[in-house]
Amino acid sequence: MATENSPGSRRERFNDWRLQRPFLGGILLCLAGILITWVPMQILPDIIFIGGEMTGFLAIGAMFGVFVFVTGVFALYRPKYSDMIGVVGVVLSVLSLFGSLGGLLVGMLFGILGGNLCIAWRPDDGEAASQPSKVDKAVARLRENTRRIGSKTATLLRDDAENFKQRGVDE
Repeated sequence: MATENSPGSRRERFNDWRLQRPFLGGILLCLAGILITWVPMQILPDIIFIGGEMTGFLAIGAMFGVFVFVTGVFALYRPKYSDMIGVVGVVLSVLSLFGSLGGLLVGMLFGILGGNLCIAWRPDDGEAASQPSKVDKAVARLRENTRRIGSKTATLLRDDAENFKQRGVDE
């Protein structure tokens, strides 16, 4: 049975999947789509029942929200196209200002931020992973020094313990 930290656990598989795509950008676009759709959906049922000129305007606002949500889902499942998806997400988020007040502006801001994160995301290159960074090298040196100091300390403590035992036996 796999534990939480064992290789192949759900958490590890999820982290591998998450690191291969613009995860935060896609999640923010999905959240923006929900917020953008929420505002017209609070008003639209009443306007449809009563009838009025605002019905089309609110329906367009709800459609912008749905499309922003779809761009977020698409960014999560097609990371290869994340730069184009990000541009579409930003444009739809800004246009949602006219149909649904941009999800009370919060949805629009989340959409712009998520779209920009999708535009900025780049997949990991195997080449970059083969050459460690300065930070990785410093951490490796620190670990080696700590291991060496720990082994020397353990040896000294063992020797002192044996000497202490010998003194106890001699007395």
